[in-house]
Amino acid sequence: MDEKEFTEHRIEEEKRLASIESNLAELKSKLDTLQRDVSDLVTAWKAASFVLSVIKGLGVLAVAWGSIMLFLKGGK
Repeated sequence: MDEKEFTEHRIEEEKRLASIESNLAELKSKLDTLQRDVSDLVTAWKAASFVLSVIKGLGVLAVAWGSIMLFLKGGK
């Protein structure tokens, strides 16, 4: 391999490496965005689970209260 071929090969490899670095930077940016989005979804999921637990608890209390009232009134 002569000097000219070696230089051309080196230039092509530098271009290829620059392209790979660019792709990696773009992927890192997308992963950072995805990580923030997933974090927001997990927070929303936890909040929704808490609200659902509260609603279920209120339902249980309402049924218990209704049962007590029905018992006290004699089932009429």
